[in-house]
Amino acid sequence: MASEENFMRAPAPTPKRTVYTEAMEIFHRAADLIGLDKRVRLELEEPDYEHIFYVTAKLKDRLVPLAPEQARDFSDLQVTQVRNPEGLERLADGKIILNGRALLGSDVSIRRGHLRLPDGHVYQLVPGESQRFKAYRVQHNQARGPYKGGIRYHREVSLDLFKALAAEMTWKTAISEVPFGGGKGGIQIDPRSYGKEELENITLRFMYKLKGLIGPNIDIPAPDVGTNGDIMALMYRQYSDGERERHNLRGIVTGKDVRIGGSEGRAAATGQGVAFCIEDYYAEKGETLKGKSFILQGFGNVGSHGAAILQRMGARLLAVNDADGTIYNGDGIDVPALLAYVNDPKNLRRSVLGFPGAQKIDKKDFWEVQADICFPAALGGEITADVAERLKVKLVAEGANGPTTPEADRVLQKRGIDMIPDIIANAGGVTVSYYEWIQNKRMERWSEGEVNQRLEHAMKRNYRIIRDISRNQSRRTDSHDSRPFCIGKEVDPRCAAMILALKRIEAHYLLEGFSQ
Repeated sequence: MASEENFMRAPAPTPKRTVYTEAMEIFHRAADLIGLDKRVRLELEEPDYEHIFYVTAKLKDRLVPLAPEQARDFSDLQVTQVRNPEGLERLADGKIILNGRALLGSDVSIRRGHLRLPDGHVYQLVPGESQRFKAYRVQHNQARGPYKGGIRYHREVSLDLFKALAAEMTWKTAISEVPFGGGKGGIQIDPRSYGKEELENITLRFMYKLKGLIGPNIDIPAPDVGTNGDIMALMYRQYSDGERERHNLRGIVTGKDVRIGGSEGRAAATGQGVAFCIEDYYAEKGETLKGKSFILQGFGNVGSHGAAILQRMGARLLAVNDADGTIYNGDGIDVPALLAYVNDPKNLRRSVLGFPGAQKIDKKDFWEVQADICFPAALGGEITADVAERLKVKLVAEGANGPTTPEADRVLQKRGIDMIPDIIANAGGVTVSYYEWIQNKRMERWSEGEVNQRLEHAMKRNYRIIRDISRNQSRRTDSHDSRPFCIGKEVDPRCAAMILALKRIEAHYLLEGFSQ
């Protein structure tokens, strides 16, 4: 029989490998190398706060397409002549949202809840019901300033993932020298499966629940995977609605449209930051991007802007992979034409698949395309050890968060493939978010040229410090000073970037002390 002392005691947790523990491996390695203060280490090992909550929303009526074999039962069903086709909102999964009075005044032929549209397909009318969505906000650390981090709408998010991403924002803001800490959050949802008004209602409800946890000087969200400036505008409206000094709250989110307080250059900032790092990588070798080739994974905000900028610098895009397919053109893919194709309203999936200026290839072949640069700009964990063995590139520049696994890191290092790690490469987004926040605070507006000039200086200065730490090349130049950060031995670039972050964060604790 269990003793009274042990009664109801939870069993000791069994250590297991998770997304978060894997992401923190580099933290522990860098912390060991610099002898990070033990208490500071404890402060950084786990987030300050982990919030999980639920939001509910009423969905609209839907038309769900029937499979061909099911549709045979309705072969004689008359076509419903829709008088207001704009009321039908087609989704990427083939379903159709009925907005407003979409069928009002139409000649409707319906049988057992089914109707045929002019496109020839038979659909089942499914009444809209209320649905519950799981939501998160992780606030990792605020030693250097307010929590800062994106809002992600994706079906595969989890608390563990957001912990890893929030921690990465803590390191990234320290590397960028912006006075923020790290946060991350979002909703477990596939936004492509919901209509515009539904996403608006879900977002407003999300911010209603989130409002007590954040603020312009507490925690500042931004766009991430599955969200954009439109979502940020809704979040700003919900947060500031009814407030007397609404204009003082514009800094509650960044990544807004420039017409409502966003910053020039913010939409392209993450891709621009990657390009600045790649440019500096080659400049040190006495080379330019002219004639260089690259492959790109992910053609969302980061990948599309980054590809366009690299092409303007003279580089050639050979292959693109996204969630729906892969394309290749050995002579080079026209990025503006690809952007137009992806953003065509008829391209409901916003996919590169089917682009007429390139041929379709398998994803496994994508990783074996010979190029100078691999630019991963999709989700985490895409470059595994197996992929790293097959890559035929000289440089990996991480536009995504955590695209390379620790095992793959070791393979790349062994093969002599250079790395620009994510916590510097994609730090352009949070850097320009800081510029947007400052402009909101001061009621100012900076030109795109001024924003990009500041961004280039910040990205290249900190990237050079990381290179010096990696090579143990302690020096002071006109652009940077790496002397306080080199540790007396050479380390890989990812570890060097983490050393820079931890030394900057540790200074706050050692100089300011701990609140009691």
